[in-house]
Amino acid sequence: MPDYPNLELSDLRNLLSFISPDIDRDTWVKVATGVKSEFGEDGFADWDSWSRGAGKVYDSGAAKSVWNGVKAGSVTIGTVIYLAKDKGWAPDKEELTDEEKRQRKAENEARRKQRKAEVEADEARLAVMQHQVQLATQRLLAEFTVARGKSEYLDRKQVGAFGVRFMKCTVVLSIDDKLQRCDLWTGDDIKRFFDDLPNPRPDNHSFMMLKPDTFLVPFVDAEGVLWSFQSIAANGTKLFPKYARKKGCMHCIGSVDDADVIAVAEGYSTAASVYLASEWPTVMTIDVGNMAVVVRGLCERYPKAKIIIAGDDDPTSKGNPGRTKATELANELGLVAVFPDAPKQVAA
Repeated sequence: MPDYPNLELSDLRNLLSFISPDIDRDTWVKVATGVKSEFGEDGFADWDSWSRGAGKVYDSGAAKSVWNGVKAGSVTIGTVIYLAKDKGWAPDKEELTDEEKRQRKAENEARRKQRKAEVEADEARLAVMQHQVQLATQRLLAEFTVARGKSEYLDRKQVGAFGVRFMKCTVVLSIDDKLQRCDLWTGDDIKRFFDDLPNPRPDNHSFMMLKPDTFLVPFVDAEGVLWSFQSIAANGTKLFPKYARKKGCMHCIGSVDDADVIAVAEGYSTAASVYLASEWPTVMTIDVGNMAVVVRGLCERYPKAKIIIAGDDDPTSKGNPGRTKATELANELGLVAVFPDAPKQVAA
């Protein structure tokens, strides 16, 4: 186990004060994960208070969503300590007796064991919920969608419908991790669902409303097993079910088997545009984080194919993460990264 300085929850606020909250999103999420790994839910208040220092870019809803979504244990408090030390933080030098040192060590060990148990419980719950979302996804696509339809979003982007599914009617997908179940609500049952929904809605309960002007992008793993979906509404709003498996999952436009060239892109419209322009089979990954996992898998599975990363390029976003991460990944794996122009949109 790493030899971290002795930290108590009362030390957290000072530790975080050495790190600017106005940092890139990836680092912000890592700080959340490190704090949650060490202090569990007790650390949220100080992390959230620190995050508010970012000013106008802070969003309370987004902060709560990120905190609930991060997986304790994937990043440790050591990352937070490293960032703070880099800006001048140093642990208080306390003169402790041998007995106090033993007691402090025992307390820290007990706290880390508790965090470990919580992490294991979270992992078990995640596995159950991913399976529940998978079952709901399979039923949703089979019973409530069709292969052909219309989408204002696709019309504006001037791209086709490649392997997507169109909603036939309004469906509510509800996810309850306390009951460990996912349910689909249609017709008159939708009103009953909302009538029975507690106000305020508890954190364990989330839902998505999927309307007929929405299409779904199915996501499968490397073996072609369906796990989840991304919904894209007429206005371009994109949603991904809570707990749905994303890591290593993808949506393929065209067949990647025996392909000489395979392109990889984050979003659907970019992937469809690359496919239309190049006729290369193109893989959609939803975001740049999952792109890294998918690209490594493609390199292993199709060693003879040339993998081209079609990265997002948005100079207006802080740090331009799409371009930065795509370039880093291409350099790491010896691949080519290109940055297509954004798909043209037709005014509504």
